[in-house]
Amino acid sequence: MTFNVRYGTADDGPDAWPLRREQVLDAIREVAPAILGVQEALDFQLAWLEQGLPSFRRLGQGREGGTRGEHAALFVERERFEVLESGDFWLSERPDEVASVGWDAALTRICTWARLRERASGRELTVWNAHFDHRGAQARVHSAQMLAERVEALHGARLVLGDFNAGERSAPLATLLACGLRDSFRALHPDAREVGTFHAFRGGLAGEKIDHVLATHELEPVEAAIHSAPGANGRWPSDHHPVSAKFAWKPRAP
Repeated sequence: MTFNVRYGTADDGPDAWPLRREQVLDAIREVAPAILGVQEALDFQLAWLEQGLPSFRRLGQGREGGTRGEHAALFVERERFEVLESGDFWLSERPDEVASVGWDAALTRICTWARLRERASGRELTVWNAHFDHRGAQARVHSAQMLAERVEALHGARLVLGDFNAGERSAPLATLLACGLRDSFRALHPDAREVGTFHAFRGGLAGEKIDHVLATHELEPVEAAIHSAPGANGRWPSDHHPVSAKFAWKPRAP
């Protein structure tokens, strides 16, 4: 599941974080993902999610370093997956430099990754969670290229989650799909037309799908959804709809 939860200090009036945080948890619990990538989350928001999701391990630092700034954090279900290693890099020409800003980006951007082993099967996968810049077109292209290079450098199951601020026919998405990833939603819903994921707390599915769950061929999508229903109070948990996918392992080659 990928979910841009909207940063918690925004002046959102009736959609401010304290008024919707329970809905965010409800949305996650309803999907019950084993792997969750969130974007825009500040440390106090992640602490709230940790408290409400005690079976998950939280991974990743803030884009300003440590607990500072927005996170592209991963939550991994402990009983399902063992975390073999994890880390972060910045979407810039200096990926190891904390808080570095890349190309024409308006803000510093980060990607959190983890290598996981499914306890029941012993099978491994690598997952990345990223949030591309909202203004810098070149930054989005270069961020996709950087991520694609890292995906291509590995073998086995790979999963990419994120808010790429880029639609399905964009250059960044083309770059990611060219490295062996496929869009799990489109694999199962090739003809869907109303797929917008950013809605600015207005609801609906107008616009582009900019939130994505991408995977390599070792993971076969069996379910995929954009979760656009409002909560019980008629309002939405975030200004983005979460996107989820369920996969089956493909049989190992002889």
